[in-house]
Amino acid sequence: MDKTSFNQLMTHLRPKLYRFALAFVGRTDEAEDVVQEIGIKLWERRGELDALRSVEAYAMSAVRNRCLDYARSPHSRTDEWIEAHDAAHEQTPYKSVEQSDMAAFVRRLIDRLPEQQQMVIRLRDIEGYELEEIAEILGMNGGTVRTSLSRARQKIREELLKQ
Repeated sequence: MDKTSFNQLMTHLRPKLYRFALAFVGRTDEAEDVVQEIGIKLWERRGELDALRSVEAYAMSAVRNRCLDYARSPHSRTDEWIEAHDAAHEQTPYKSVEQSDMAAFVRRLIDRLPEQQQMVIRLRDIEGYELEEIAEILGMNGGTVRTSLSRARQKIREELLKQ
């Protein structure tokens, strides 16, 4: 893969990789660092990329793995940071605050799900990936992805109904 092709690939992938990383690490600077690290690794392995079935799935898997490493580190995000971030980005009136609170609540619900369900629901409902793509990214079969997604949505639905 030459430099021009690689730059085109990264231009296409960077926003998706960034959003996915941001959902995990919760901080823009850390998400940017993760994407930058993965970009460097992809560049170093550019000769091997043409042999891959899906470079995007490979890159998303690499981001997921790096974010999991980050989550295990002492720098992982906290609920206080999420709340401060949400408060800083409030727009104006009551409806905006209510939507922000609901979004933060749903994010906290997602964060409490088992790791596999978190990844599946983020990839499907936030990033918009198809089930087959999610299966490839996460190294799972399609049935497991569907089951995880269904269980994650059900748990979130149950918690929302309690409110």
